[in-house]
Order: sequence, then structure tokens, then C-alpha cells
Amino acid sequence: MDKLDQAIVALKAEGKRLEQELKQVRSAIAALRGASNNGLARLSGRTLSASTRRRIAAAQKARWAKWRKARKAG
Repeated sequence: MDKLDQAIVALKAEGKRLEQELKQVRSAIAALRGASNNGLARLSGRTLSASTRRRIAAAQKARWAKWRKARKAG
């Protein structure tokens, strides 16, 4: 095998290595986009039911009401 053939083989091997690395980078980017768009629910594969969302909203409203009442009294 002459030097030109060796160079071609080496470049092909480097190309395959770079493709694998690029695939990993794209996968990491996709994972980060999923996390930033949808929080932990998307990463874990869980979604909240409507009743659970209502319960969470009611609890948050109660916390804010308690905070406002304490602020007004103080």
C-alpha cells in the first residue's frame, strides 16, 4: 500500500470518528433542549393529569394568599 492509499484510509477512519463525536454532541443538545423546554417532566417521561395540575395551582394560590396576608399584617 503506498502513502496515498494510507492517507485515504486514515482520513476515512478520522471521518468516521468525527461522525460519531458529532452524533454525541447532537444528542446532548437535543437532551438539553428537551430539559429547558419542558423541565423534568419531559426527561422522566411523566406528564401531569389535569386534576394534579389543578391541585398544584390551588396549593400555590394558597401559599401566595398566606404570604400576602402575612405581609399585610406585618
